[in-house]
Amino acid sequence: MLSSLTLSNFALFEKQTIDFSSGFNCLLGQSGAGKSIIIDALSFVLGAKSDKNFVRTGQNLMRVDGVFTNVGEHCLQILRDWDIECDGEVIISRTLSQDGKTSLKVNGFPVTAKMLVSLTSKMADFCGQHDSVGLLNVSNHLPFLDRFGGKEIENQCAVVASLFGQLKEIRAKIASLGGDESERAREKDLLSFQIDEIENAHLDLTEEESLRERFAFISSSEKIFESLTSVLEKLTDGRDNATSLLYSAKSDLSNFTQFKDIDQCRERLENAYYEVRDVAETLETIKDNSDFDPRELERIDARLDLIKTLSKKYGRTIEDILAYQEKCQKRLEELEQSEQLLSALQADAQKVEGELAAQCNNLTALRTRFAREFEQRIMTELADLEMKNTRFVVQISPCECSAKGADSVKFMFSANRGQDIKDLHKTASGGELSRLLLAFKNVMLGKEMVQTVVFDEIDAGISGITAGKVAEKLVNISKFTQIICITHTPVVAAKAERFVFVEKKLVGEQTVSTASNLSHQRAVEEVARLIDGSLHVSETAMQHAKKLFEQ
Repeated sequence: MLSSLTLSNFALFEKQTIDFSSGFNCLLGQSGAGKSIIIDALSFVLGAKSDKNFVRTGQNLMRVDGVFTNVGEHCLQILRDWDIECDGEVIISRTLSQDGKTSLKVNGFPVTAKMLVSLTSKMADFCGQHDSVGLLNVSNHLPFLDRFGGKEIENQCAVVASLFGQLKEIRAKIASLGGDESERAREKDLLSFQIDEIENAHLDLTEEESLRERFAFISSSEKIFESLTSVLEKLTDGRDNATSLLYSAKSDLSNFTQFKDIDQCRERLENAYYEVRDVAETLETIKDNSDFDPRELERIDARLDLIKTLSKKYGRTIEDILAYQEKCQKRLEELEQSEQLLSALQADAQKVEGELAAQCNNLTALRTRFAREFEQRIMTELADLEMKNTRFVVQISPCECSAKGADSVKFMFSANRGQDIKDLHKTASGGELSRLLLAFKNVMLGKEMVQTVVFDEIDAGISGITAGKVAEKLVNISKFTQIICITHTPVVAAKAERFVFVEKKLVGEQTVSTASNLSHQRAVEEVARLIDGSLHVSETAMQHAKKLFEQ
């Protein structure tokens, strides 16, 4: 529940901390004093869309801090998942500057707006004549009914969801095996063609590099022949070729082997002589094989072109192509063995489909039973709220099966006797929606996770007996959930347990709103002011207010 709310430079508030209690909290004060600003601040700290127009005039930054205690397991689990420590108290801080920059923190840890909303979605519910959108949204009607059904429907939904998941998994396996027979045959033909094409190429992992080198060599064979001829002439063929000169130099030093340094030089010249001869012999062999062969060049070019074609189809490198061939081979083996597996999977699918249909029927029956109870409970609540001639129907229609079953749920409503029953959003007025919303809250007591419910003038336009009934409903809700209520109706205000008085003052040249908790006596006086409708409260109004508090 909301324990306290601190506003800093938020609209008309400079610096204000407002304390709340469990049960029924009531915001009192004249129209325009700033009660709705407090609700806007709560919405802001819980993740509502930011609006820099709320930054107090003359200030650059606004901030709201909300302290929440006894938060539900839903919130605690989220905090654990985020590794945020929580000792039972959650402090949410949010700032917004004039330039649009914002900061969000939970217990001192930065979070994103999306994270904040996921945390706070079950912390507070805002109800007013303009907050009935959830009730009007048809997509919410099925979850409403299922929550009303409680554990019975929850357990049955779990059975249906499990079977639907199983069926989805089986169908995915069937699809992975190639679908129907014609699809499998087409895939097998394609795989066989691809495997044969790669196999017939007889690829070798190292051949591409050697082919390109050989292609380049043959392409340059004429220049290579000329260069080798010139080099060999210098090494072995010329008059003063390198090998004969080295041999002669080595021989000249043979007479002085007794001298260590000279003998070492002789050995080096001898080694150089044999090394040059070896180089010459190798170059001679290369020269003998450097004849240009256009047919070999064509063969190499064709081979490289084949590798290039396969690489475009199956992989960038020969290694990739061979890996793709292996993958195709495994897939082909799976398809060839799939007939027996498919038969078993289709039998499983048929069995699960039958079980799913039966469990969906059970779920529909459960929902139908709870729908009738839900209708009666809502009608009883509406009758208490002086809407005795209304009709409320939960329409359940068949739809395509999903993890949620095979039911489409829609709330239908007629406000007056003799009127056709229609979709809720097409027929209910603002005042009727307010009372419908209150009826829903009472019927759903203990079935929703929300810990704080804000009622923003939900009793607007209601008076007399109906106002008294609204007050009773709010008191009933406050036994299960914290209520924060803005009201101008005396009988509603008198039922509160804690009062926050909001007033607007002129401080110098600035308008400032303040909020303070009221004593019992002050609360009686403010309710009397609501009755009297003037600054000076009459004794009659005071007596009336006291009676309302005593009731």
